[in-house]
Amino acid sequence: MTWLSRHDEGAATAEFAMVLPAVAMVAVVLLGMTRTVVVSMDCQDAASAVAREQLVSGGGDPQATARAVAGSGAAASVSRSGDGIRVTVQCPVLPDPFGVLPTKVTGSATAVLN
Repeated sequence: MTWLSRHDEGAATAEFAMVLPAVAMVAVVLLGMTRTVVVSMDCQDAASAVAREQLVSGGGDPQATARAVAGSGAAASVSRSGDGIRVTVQCPVLPDPFGVLPTKVTGSATAVLN
């Protein structure tokens, strides 16, 4: 019965080595998703800010406003139709190593003229 009294040296290390890549992959995907959500919210805020500026001042530089709110990579487009203003802002997201998450997110807002 000597085999019952011996400890299985290295079993925990082997199990940890088997699980570590999966844990690392889940961590990278979660961090990437978190970053994508944050950039998406900033992009939506930038679209709202550009629509508000277009409504209040009747013009201005939509690119400068979008970049001030969402960062230097943001690009805004403004279209006017009748009594409305539609703003679309695209913001880049750092690509994840697995290519699962989007590389750009879009925020949009609409303002109605009275």
